[in-house]
Amino acid sequence: MTAGPRPGGGPVEARVAAVLAGLCLATAAYSVLQSLVVPALGVFQRELGTTPSGAAWILTGFLLSASVSTPLLGRLADLHGKRSVLLGALAAMSAGSVLSALADGLALMVAGRAVQGLGGAVFPLCFALIRDHVPPVRRPRAFVAVSTVMSVGGAAGTVAAGPLLTVVSSRWLFGIPALVSVLAAIPVAALLPRGTRRRDDGGIDWPGAVLLATWLGLLLLAISLSGSYGWTAPQVWGSALAAPVVAGLWLIRQHKARHPLVDLRTMALPTVRATNAATLLLGVGMFGSWMLVPLLVAQPASSGIGFGAGPSVVGLVMLPTALGTLLVMPLQSRLVRRHGPRAALTVGTATAGSAYLLLAVLHGTIAQVCLAVLLMGAGVGLAFAAVGALVVEAVPPERTGVSAAVNTVMRTVGGSLGATLGGTVLTWSVNASGQPSPRSYTIAMLVFAAALFGALLCAVRIPRPVPVTGPAPVAVTATG
Repeated sequence: MTAGPRPGGGPVEARVAAVLAGLCLATAAYSVLQSLVVPALGVFQRELGTTPSGAAWILTGFLLSASVSTPLLGRLADLHGKRSVLLGALAAMSAGSVLSALADGLALMVAGRAVQGLGGAVFPLCFALIRDHVPPVRRPRAFVAVSTVMSVGGAAGTVAAGPLLTVVSSRWLFGIPALVSVLAAIPVAALLPRGTRRRDDGGIDWPGAVLLATWLGLLLLAISLSGSYGWTAPQVWGSALAAPVVAGLWLIRQHKARHPLVDLRTMALPTVRATNAATLLLGVGMFGSWMLVPLLVAQPASSGIGFGAGPSVVGLVMLPTALGTLLVMPLQSRLVRRHGPRAALTVGTATAGSAYLLLAVLHGTIAQVCLAVLLMGAGVGLAFAAVGALVVEAVPPERTGVSAAVNTVMRTVGGSLGATLGGTVLTWSVNASGQPSPRSYTIAMLVFAAALFGALLCAVRIPRPVPVTGPAPVAVTATG
């Protein structure tokens, strides 16, 4: 993008600000949609007359769809234009939300959630569009803004679900993100230029896409089902064993394909490789806290740990996650601007890992838990603002869509692993009433701390970014 006037003035800067607002709205819609239904799974179970494992598919269907579709949509965006694919993802989120809101049975509800999962491409596409259409001097703040909205939106969805359910129907949990998706599409459609097909970069590697969707689906299916059936169940270990076999076939296909779905040479770049590894471990830690802290706060104090709190108090305890992300935003902008996203990732992972260590030692009062959650929010907010920026700045412009999409999949897979791992660890030691013991909680906190310090080790291995040569970004102009 041409340098244009100095930030803060001129029509080009006004358009950039409007586009960024639209990207933030799109990110907010997806992040809220991802987390808003989690506290309401019990409500949907009763309303739809299903079992706990059936209700879990309301979340699992969304995660599976997002994971398998995001890389494909990222590749389509690189070929046909990120604006068009982003608008398509927003439309899918709205349509899927309406379908789920009108569902009178579990099958239709899960189908709607699967359509909503196509919105998984929204976050990486927003980062790729920032790379294409925002001046370099403003990119750090833009990356931080979108990442902050993602973190705050996810936490806000978890916190808001309980109060919303006391005043409106559960189906409004889908109506709100649908409306925000429509609002987000307006500035994106009006202000971003139409993309053009890249005729020099081949088409879609459909066999590779099918193999990728298959092994990712098998992996996430095994992780999701293990929480209900255990790792020894045939449907779990069958999927777990098949996933690496299909992944191997996919790798062979990507090596041989003339136009691979995912360029493995790009994924092997030192910055991309280390950042994706850090993102996977970050996902473990972040989703681990979303699962661990509410359980701890709600568990009866008679079990030796916990406070016996109701849903409203649990939501308020999780609120500091969003508050920590907001409080750290000014520091985030300065840190990224002065030292680059690598520094933000390093500080963020160290802070979040330390928060788990603090929680492992101090969890006797709600105030102590809130302090740890506040630090987690600050650390995770810092870190996740960095990983997307690191990836899109490290790859050629024509590969930003699929590269950012793969990074997002790393977070989803890590999140699924974190939630399942936490549930498994909590069952290692239980009291007479079958509730997790204080020892189980301590071990789980230490496991998640280890994951985040592992992300820290990945962060320090990331080389300092080297500018990538390529076509100059196109200035943001109004479309006709």
